[in-house]
Amino acid sequence: MFRYGGATVRDGVEHFGPYAVIDFETTGLSPRRDRVVEVAIARVDANGRIEDEFATLVNPVRDVGPTFIHGITNAQVKNAPVFAEVAPELLARMSGAVVVAHNATFEEAFLAAELKRAGIDVVPVPALCTLWLGRQTFATPNYKLGTLARAGGVPLVDKHAALGDVRAVSRLLPQMTDRLSSPMRYSVKTPTWPPTNPARPLPVVTRAVALRKGTDGWMHTLVSRLPGTGLAPDDAAAEAYLDALAEVLSDGRLTGEEADALAHLAGSAGMGGAQVIGLNERFLDGLKAAALEDDLLTAAEIRQLRTAAKALSLPDYYGDLQPTAPTPAPQPAHASVTAEGGAGTDNSMEARGERASRALTMQRSGSSRAEIASSLGVGVETVKALLRDAKFSENPESDPSRLSLARDARQARDSGVTRDVFQSDLRLTSGKATEAWRDAAMLAGRL
Repeated sequence: MFRYGGATVRDGVEHFGPYAVIDFETTGLSPRRDRVVEVAIARVDANGRIEDEFATLVNPVRDVGPTFIHGITNAQVKNAPVFAEVAPELLARMSGAVVVAHNATFEEAFLAAELKRAGIDVVPVPALCTLWLGRQTFATPNYKLGTLARAGGVPLVDKHAALGDVRAVSRLLPQMTDRLSSPMRYSVKTPTWPPTNPARPLPVVTRAVALRKGTDGWMHTLVSRLPGTGLAPDDAAAEAYLDALAEVLSDGRLTGEEADALAHLAGSAGMGGAQVIGLNERFLDGLKAAALEDDLLTAAEIRQLRTAAKALSLPDYYGDLQPTAPTPAPQPAHASVTAEGGAGTDNSMEARGERASRALTMQRSGSSRAEIASSLGVGVETVKALLRDAKFSENPESDPSRLSLARDARQARDSGVTRDVFQSDLRLTSGKATEAWRDAAMLAGRL
C-alpha cells in the first residue's frame, strides 16, 4: 500500500506538505490475526506544525490483548467505534498528504488489513518511514523513537499511546528532513479522499495517559494528553464531569487519583482538550456566580476562587476580580438570620427556598433543567444547585457529609463566627462555605 520516498527515486516528485503522521496500538503483532485498538493521526505541515489531529480507541471486536503494554482494557473499548467507522476519518486526513510513521511497515500492514476487512479498496500511497529516515540523519546508538526523541530534544511522555507517538514523530520530522543533503522524492502522487461529514461526528473514545503533576499541575497534563479537539459532550456527560469536578475540588486541590478519574470521564465521552477546558471554565463561572449570590465578594472568597482556578490550570481566570464593599441596608423591625448569617430579612432565604421547591416539583413533573431554568429565569447551573437544595431540605439525612457541614456552620453562626472565618478554618471553597451557611439557616429548626 505504501510507496516509500527516498533521495534516489527516479522520476519521482517532491513533496512540501502536508504530511499525515499515523500510529496504531494493536492487540498483537500479526495483521492477519490481530486488530487495531487505538488510532491517532495528525495533519502536519512541512515545519512540523500540527494543523489537525484525531485520536480514538477502537473496538477490535475481540480481546484487546496485552493491556500491560498499551494500557487499554476491554471495558475502555466497549463503546468505542470499530475500525470501519474510523476509516473515513483517517482517509480524509491522508488525502493529498504523504503518510509518515515510525517503523512504517508495521502501520502499513495493519492499515491495509483493516481497510480490506472494512471493504475499502487499498490504493498506493506515498509514504515516509522515520525509522529509515533516522538512520540517514541521526548518529544514535539505535533508532527507536524514544532514542531519536531524546537526541532531538523532543518529549515522548506518553509512550505506548498512539497520540503521543504521533506528536513526537511530527516534531522530529522537520529536524530529519532539514538534515538531508538531497530532497525526498516519491514515485506516486498523493491520492484524495472525500472529507467527513461534520454534521454526523463519529462517537469517539479518547484517553489521557501518563498524567504527571509537573510544574503546571494535574489538569494541565490531562488536557495536554488528550487530542486538541474531540466531541462536544452531551448533557449527561457534561453533568457527570461537572459533578465530579465539584466533588474533587471540594478541598480546593486536585490529586493524581482525582485527575485520573476526570480523565476517564472526559475520555469516555470522547472529549478533547478544548472540551475539557470549556467545562472547566463553565465550572469556574458557576463558582463565581455562587460567590456573588449575596452581591458581595470578599477577599477570602476571591482567594478561594483563585485556588480553584489554579487547580484547573487557569490561574489568571479570576485576575480581574476585586473585593466589593457591602452596601448598608436599613434593618426591618423584625429581623431574622439570613442565609449569610447576618441580621436582615428572611426574604432572600424564603425566595430561594420557594424557587428550589418549584424547581423540584417541575423536575418530578418531567421538565428538563433547561425548561426549569427558562421558567425560573435563572441559569442551568443555578437550577442544578436549587434541585440539590430542595432534595437536601426534603431529606437532609440523604447527604450525611452535607448535613454534618451544615451542623458545623450552625454551631459557628451561633458562636458568632463569620462565614469567612468558618470558610478559612475548615479550608472550604467559597461555594462549599456558602452552601453550608445557607443550609444552616434553612435547617435552623432541625439541626
